[in-house]
This record gives sequence, structure tokens and C-alpha cells, in this order.
Amino acid sequence: MPVSPITELARTRETEPLVRTGSADAFAPPSGGAGASEPSAISFGDVLGRLVETANRADAVAGQKMDALASGAGDDLHGTMIAVKEADISVKLVASIRTKLLDAFNEIWKTSV
Repeated sequence: MPVSPITELARTRETEPLVRTGSADAFAPPSGGAGASEPSAISFGDVLGRLVETANRADAVAGQKMDALASGAGDDLHGTMIAVKEADISVKLVASIRTKLLDAFNEIWKTSV
């Protein structure tokens, strides 16, 4: 059974990134020479890669804010706690997706043809 790529038409519900600490267009389609009327194919690997990059960026921002708070360079406790929680949620999301992918792979592996 062939698998078709995800197109722009299938991505109508995705309007903002999962984590706002990264760039605003973390999940935006790559801009290129394709016209606006043609749907561009986005692979699942690209979406997953962007998700991991966003989680890494959120973790780095949280680490910087924690270091600044611990050294006394900053006093934004509220912002630091929000950044830490965003990073925690992002990392848990990536881990959950990884677990679901491994479960799906194991199920497919067990299936006899």
C-alpha cells in the first residue's frame, strides 16, 4: 500500500508551533520556488525533526534562564519557571511520540504477511 506525503491541504489545522520559545515559524512549510497555489509535500521526518529542534531550543532557553537566575544575573523567577515547564512539556511530547512510533513499529514487525 503506497503512502502519500502530507500536503498543505492536510495541514490546515496547524497554525502555530507547539512551543513558543523557538522561532515563530518552527513548523511553517519551507519557502521556496513553489507557487502559492501548488501544495508542497512535507515529509513526516521533517516535521519530527523540527519538533526535536524546537524541544532542544526550549531546553537551551530554560537552561540559560536557570543559570541566570542561579547566578543572580536575572530576577525573573516567573519567566524562568514558565520556560522550564515549556521545555519539560516539549521533551515529554518528543518522548511520547518516540514511544508511540516504537510501539507501531513493533506491531508492524509482529504482523505476518
